[in-house]
Amino acid sequence: MGRLHIRTDIMKILVTGSAGFLGNHTLKYLLNKGYNVTGIDREQNIHNGLPNENFDVLFHFAAYVGGRKGIDNNLWNIAENIELDRLTFKWAEDHVGKIIYPSSCAAYPKSLQTQAGTPMREDMAGGETFDMYGMSKLSSECMLKFAKVKSHILRPFTIYGPGQSMDYPLPAIIQRAKQGECSVWGSGTQVRDWVHISDALRVFEYLIDREDPIVLNIGTGIPLTFTEVAEIIYKEIHGNTIPVQTQIQEPEGAGYRYADTTLLESLNLLPRIPFHEGVRSMI
Repeated sequence: MGRLHIRTDIMKILVTGSAGFLGNHTLKYLLNKGYNVTGIDREQNIHNGLPNENFDVLFHFAAYVGGRKGIDNNLWNIAENIELDRLTFKWAEDHVGKIIYPSSCAAYPKSLQTQAGTPMREDMAGGETFDMYGMSKLSSECMLKFAKVKSHILRPFTIYGPGQSMDYPLPAIIQRAKQGECSVWGSGTQVRDWVHISDALRVFEYLIDREDPIVLNIGTGIPLTFTEVAEIIYKEIHGNTIPVQTQIQEPEGAGYRYADTTLLESLNLLPRIPFHEGVRSMI
């Protein structure tokens, strides 16, 4: 995707990683809202320098992710995200009024991700993370605390929606269900907090105008196991349920991740789209 520009008389926004799932949805959403938006992705490699112009807001989505296997099998590519963020934050000090940085729920401690029953609250981050991806996000959050630029840090939980890569669990489960298979990777007991992209975009837009820096979860506060997710998806497609098959030879990631939404609720930003309705947008 090339660089996109519209009106110049309103707030200027830069979106890095604009060809990815979150970046592309954000780019289109803000363009539709009438913002003056520039999107850059791989062809404008951050290592080769960011635009020599100023922006009011930076949404920094550019990162290597790649789903569960991408994270587990490419540790040093994941670690390189720290350098990508360092270069971007350094540039932003001279060119950006505000950074909106989507970190991750993976930044929370490993202990919270391996025991059931504890929703993750914004002040709980720190210590050993579950994987390299979480470590890279936590490291970048720490860098932002020292950067000479205002920033908002988001910790999205499992965001899903139309256009998501097959590297991610929901599109893959949907595809298998359409073929008559109801199955999940791993044990099926692993828990996630599923947020539709439309609800995440509402939070992104709110932060454009917010002045006071904030660290904020994006989650529903509703834990669902992968088994429950597969059952819901299969029923939405076929109108009935069948036993869920578990592919225990495949990785399942952290055992337990869901958000404490107290702060999100206080801002009137709780997600509005129930999971079964969100699934319909992808079928």
